[in-house]
Amino acid sequence: MAQHHRNAILLALASILPPTMLAQNLPVLVISPSTATLTVGDSRAFRAVGRDGRMRRDVQWNVSPQTAVVLTVKEGEATLEAKEPCSKLVLSAQAGSDSAEAIVEIRSGRLDTGTILWSAPDIPGCKSRKISQAVPSADGPDLYVEEDCPEGTLVRAFTSDGREMWRTMLGGSTVPSSWRLPKPVSIGGKHLNFNHDSICDAAAIGMTKNTLALLLEERHMSLQERQQERAIWAFEEQGNRCELLFDNKTGMLVKKKKTLVVD
Repeated sequence: MAQHHRNAILLALASILPPTMLAQNLPVLVISPSTATLTVGDSRAFRAVGRDGRMRRDVQWNVSPQTAVVLTVKEGEATLEAKEPCSKLVLSAQAGSDSAEAIVEIRSGRLDTGTILWSAPDIPGCKSRKISQAVPSADGPDLYVEEDCPEGTLVRAFTSDGREMWRTMLGGSTVPSSWRLPKPVSIGGKHLNFNHDSICDAAAIGMTKNTLALLLEERHMSLQERQQERAIWAFEEQGNRCELLFDNKTGMLVKKKKTLVVD
């Protein structure tokens, strides 16, 4: 299903179905992202979120060991600046009687290809089904994650660096107005074709070649070994052309370009 059409369907369902409460067994407090891998000199922001996935600002932050990072707190969010290697650094958040932890690894030198940069906190009983790139907006999310849960489909919104912005069960009423679809675009009276799902829609900045190779396999697409070594991957797809640009040193996706075809 085309990405933009899928977003439209999800938004429509969220607005017309009767309100559904988020599962009461959801964690009261989690840190997002819940795990992260940094190199010395890197910085990463974290936030504590409640059951609805929204940020809680009444949080006290602590880190151990304190010598490995510089912890700063601004408007409720914690930022870690990595100072020295550490195999297991614990970032903790306390909000009233609620608490949560995130695990951070700090490495020296470049990260190996395939290193997981961050991971989202798990939701008990839910299984991730689809990760989609969001329609660009000034204050909106970068990624949507759909999860199959006992109560139905849970939609979660994230920034590109793993901070959760909100979550809702389909049929709930917590989808913010920032979830918008692009207005129709036409050139010379002909509409641009948004109706084809592209590998560019699934690819997220920071993904490794190995991860994207798995995505290609799921779509019954493949690259020869020699092609995978190149810094640019290009694909001719139905209705568009997708180009992926990788960093030569890390093998991570740094830029992507999707060219739509005029009908």
